Amino acid sequence: MSGFQLAVRLASEAARALDDPARAMAAQAWVGGGAPAFAAELDRRRRALAAALEAALARLADEGDAVPSLAGPATYLGAARGVFAGVEPAQLHRLVNGLAAAADELPRAAHSLGAPGVAAIGVWSADRSDDLRRRLALIQRDDAALAPAPLVAFGLYGGHAPSPAADLLTRAAAGDTGALARLLDLQRRAADPTLAARVNAWWRLLDPSSRDRALTSLPGLGLLDGLPAAVRDRANRALLAREKTRLAVLLTTVPADPHLWLTWPGFLDRALHELRHVKAIEDGLAAGGRNGRPPALLLSFDTRALGQAVISFGDPDAADRVVAYVPGLNTRLASFGGDLNRAAVLWDQAHYFAPGQRIASIAWLGYRAPQIDWQLNVPGRSVAADGAAEVGARSLVSLADGLRASHDPSRSAKLTVLGHSYGSLVTGKAATLRPGGFADELVFVGSPGVGVRSAEELGVGPGRVWVGEAAGDPVADFARFGNDPGDDSFGARRFYVEKGPFYATFGAHSDYWNDHSRSLKNLAHIVNGDYHRVTENAEGQP
Repeated sequence: MSGFQLAVRLASEAARALDDPARAMAAQAWVGGGAPAFAAELDRRRRALAAALEAALARLADEGDAVPSLAGPATYLGAARGVFAGVEPAQLHRLVNGLAAAADELPRAAHSLGAPGVAAIGVWSADRSDDLRRRLALIQRDDAALAPAPLVAFGLYGGHAPSPAADLLTRAAAGDTGALARLLDLQRRAADPTLAARVNAWWRLLDPSSRDRALTSLPGLGLLDGLPAAVRDRANRALLAREKTRLAVLLTTVPADPHLWLTWPGFLDRALHELRHVKAIEDGLAAGGRNGRPPALLLSFDTRALGQAVISFGDPDAADRVVAYVPGLNTRLASFGGDLNRAAVLWDQAHYFAPGQRIASIAWLGYRAPQIDWQLNVPGRSVAADGAAEVGARSLVSLADGLRASHDPSRSAKLTVLGHSYGSLVTGKAATLRPGGFADELVFVGSPGVGVRSAEELGVGPGRVWVGEAAGDPVADFARFGNDPGDDSFGARRFYVEKGPFYATFGAHSDYWNDHSRSLKNLAHIVNGDYHRVTENAEGQP
């Protein structure tokens, strides 16, 4: 093994020094008070550590030596800022000990690699470890010990700041369907970044009989972001079955008197239309479990109008890698099968490359996508305007809030959001609604613009915005919404996409998921975090 390879091994080990403290914070070792600021500082130090180690390796590298990316995925952090403080002692011990271990390890790595910035992070770790150890000793000396539940923030302490959600959740637990409707309205507005966490804590603290009662008495319960994915699937499948039965009964009991149709214009068409949407969802769910895929989970749906559905191949709560695919122009539930297939084949490819990873691939049609129809120029519906994206972004943000709230806090996870076509604009706007807290990574393909001038404005880490553009894709050259993400000045990382046939026009806009294509393989490598395997040019070079 060469000297540079030994240096890479040492740097790779040192880069993980703050991972366990971050996982302890994700397990809600400490919430409220100064915890949010500490969690943010810990995340900045983890990123700075990786950057300092990469810089040290770059100085040591000879010509031809490849410097790997050492930045690991951000963990889902705990509750947001509040007016109280609480700890879970066992996890806080883990946090303290992890920081102490980092304080011991990092100075040695800094000396071996010639990286003073790494030593400074070791000093920071030592200071924080000592400070938190003193705090923990004071807490444990108090007989009125704080409850050790990891949900202390929104459960036993009633939440951070006052919120209408707290009362609504209490009423919903008693079977109040009006309270559930208001919660779903709050969710659609995405104004409260703590809502999904409150929902998750509320559910986990209910006793089994209360949970069963809620599932029975609250149709639509599974639409709430923040509930465990398995619970949502159970509730939504039951609701889908009820909708199917209701529509079938309506169609068999249509009044025979033709004059009555005058009072119900379009009644039959609407019922048949919704029944076709039910069938589309059932077909999508049936794609789970095929070819080694995990079962599909139904996270949300709406059979009305153009229809909506959110289906996950794999359980996002237990996954190491989660990717949410956001489709664009002309997507509707009746033709959602192609988009579901894109999420499915991305799972297939990512799993093929990393069979040891737990992967969840989500097809997200959670908004009314612009259509090529008579409403093409209607404000709020047109593909040439951002009104539909503004509305969709709020729903997409709520999905991300829910994925963080329901994910197993003891496991690290990387969330990638993949926006295609107009869906990339939805994704960009969602990222700006939760700066630094939306996703770990963003990928744009066939993008007409994402609503910002540069990748830096999207709030994810450096090098975590990717773009792929097929030659001949007219939408990718549109640049309607902000700067072109494929332009060098935007600051995104490019990945290679094959050139389509010379006669390809709009077809190139949909070829990114073609079987055996370089673009599909690159997407899978990005989802898996295997950035060194991503090809950026026709020669297959990273």
